[in-house]
Amino acid sequence: MQSGKFYGVGIGPGDPRYLTVMAVDVFRSVDLIFTVVGRNSKFSVSRQVIDSVTQVKAEKRELTFSMARDWELRRQSVQENAEEILAVLKSGLNCAFATLGDPMTYSTFGYLLKILQEELPSLETEVVPGITSFAALAAKSQTVLVEDDESLHVFPGQNVECPETIKLMPKSANVILKSYKNRNRLVEHFSKQEGCSIIYGSRLCLDGEFTATAASEIVAHPDEYLSLMIIKKD
Repeated sequence: MQSGKFYGVGIGPGDPRYLTVMAVDVFRSVDLIFTVVGRNSKFSVSRQVIDSVTQVKAEKRELTFSMARDWELRRQSVQENAEEILAVLKSGLNCAFATLGDPMTYSTFGYLLKILQEELPSLETEVVPGITSFAALAAKSQTVLVEDDESLHVFPGQNVECPETIKLMPKSANVILKSYKNRNRLVEHFSKQEGCSIIYGSRLCLDGEFTATAASEIVAHPDEYLSLMIIKKD
């Protein structure tokens, strides 16, 4: 039996209105849609977005992923979920994996795709790009991300123990994703650096959305897993 086709679909930061027409077309065409929930989460943002799309006939199935710092725990949860997806694909069903932001930018989808392609070398795949959280934060704050000869740098923030390890280039915009565990140290460090400005956002496009530019306001706000900051350097 020929295996089904696998789609990785970016759904943006959480507002269904950020879905592309291509993403909606995929969700309406496949047999099964996988959504994501964290092991300690009460609800799935991706499931909430998918549920808002009309005329979807596909079965919807939530996959639970570990968000632990321990890579082995995360790897194990990715492997287990990949095996579940493989079983469905081998049955001939077309599947979509809905992921926040963009599938090819710091996404669990990349790990899944590698495993699936190794297990099914003939697997047909397609990736639908999505709006990133930093594009949404730039738009909401009406901050030009980069222009002219400025450069853009993106860092994973969850494991940054020492802000000093992040070296900012002149004339740059620096995105720090998932900054929640080290947010206050990052803010306190960069707010003291000459020529730096900070835009912080959490729960973008969701209930409780928060954006701020003042260091005191940022550090006073509760930490959020879904958070990021943009640091502009003159």
